[in-house]
Amino acid sequence: MKNRREFIKSSALLGVFGMLHQWASAIPLADKHGDILPMRRLVRNGEKVTAFSLGGWHLGNEKDPGVAEKMVEMCMDMGVRFYDTARGYQNGGSEERMGRLLVPKYRDQIFIMTKSHAKSGEQAREHLELSLRALKTDQLDLWQIHTFTTPEDVDQRIENGVLDVFLKAKEEGKTRYIGFTGHQSPLTHLYFLKRLEELGLAMDTCQLPLNVLDPSFESFQKQVIPVLLEKEYGIIAMKTMSGGSMMGKRIDTTPAEITTDMIPDMVGETGISFAELHQYVYGLPVSSLVSGCNTPG
Repeated sequence: MKNRREFIKSSALLGVFGMLHQWASAIPLADKHGDILPMRRLVRNGEKVTAFSLGGWHLGNEKDPGVAEKMVEMCMDMGVRFYDTARGYQNGGSEERMGRLLVPKYRDQIFIMTKSHAKSGEQAREHLELSLRALKTDQLDLWQIHTFTTPEDVDQRIENGVLDVFLKAKEEGKTRYIGFTGHQSPLTHLYFLKRLEELGLAMDTCQLPLNVLDPSFESFQKQVIPVLLEKEYGIIAMKTMSGGSMMGKRIDTTPAEITTDMIPDMVGETGISFAELHQYVYGLPVSSLVSGCNTPG
C-alpha cells in the first residue's frame, strides 16, 4: 500500500499529466524548502497553485499540537504549497494553528485560502480582521464566501452587504483574490453566478464538491463546471471522498432517518482506492484538490 507521500504525489502527477491544456503544468518545480508538487492555473492572470491543498478542518481538529505540526511539516516536505482554512473551523482555531505553524517559516512560499460564513457585511468585516490576525498576515491570498446553501441565502447575503465587503477587501489589498463555496446545491452555485453577471461583477474562484458520485441529477460536474470554465474561474475541488460517506460514515448532510448501518461502504465493497478517487477528480479541469488528513503518516 502506498504511504501518504507516494499517494499525494502520484495522484497529483497523474491528473496533471493527463490534462490537455493550460490548466496543468508538468514542469518540475522547487523552492528553498524542496521539490514542489505540480501546479495548475488558479486565476485569470495565470497564477498557479499546487494541485493538492491541505484541508484546514482536520488540521484544526487535531487534539495533539505535535501531530498537527508533523502534518504541516510533512505536507511542506511533500511539496504542498496551498493551504485551506476557514474562520468557522474550530471557531478560528484552524486559522490560529496555521498562523503558528505555517506563516512564521513559510509565508513567502505558500498560498493561504480562508473563508467566511458571514451573513452580514458587518460580520464579514469582523471575520476578515480576525482571519488576518489569526493567520499572522496583512494580506490573504484567497478569501471566499463560505457555504452558500440556497438561492434565498445568496440574495440575503448580497442584500446584507457580504459581497460588498469581499469586493472592497480585494480593492484595498487585504486579499489578493476572492471566491465562493457551497457544499450541497449546484443550482445555488449557478444562481450566484447569474446574480454576479446581472451586477456586472465576477469573482476569481469557486470551491465545490466533486467526486465519482456527482455526475447525476443536479451535478456540480455537469452543470456548474462548464459555466465556471466559460467565465474563467479557478475551480477548487472538495469532498472528493464525499466527506467520508463513501466509506460508510455519516456526514453533516446525512438525513436523521438514515442510520449508520444503512450507509454502504462503497470503497470497501468495490475495492476502489483512495488514489483512484482522487485521480478521477484530477481528470477534471480543476485547479486544485482540497483534502483533509487525520494523521501525518
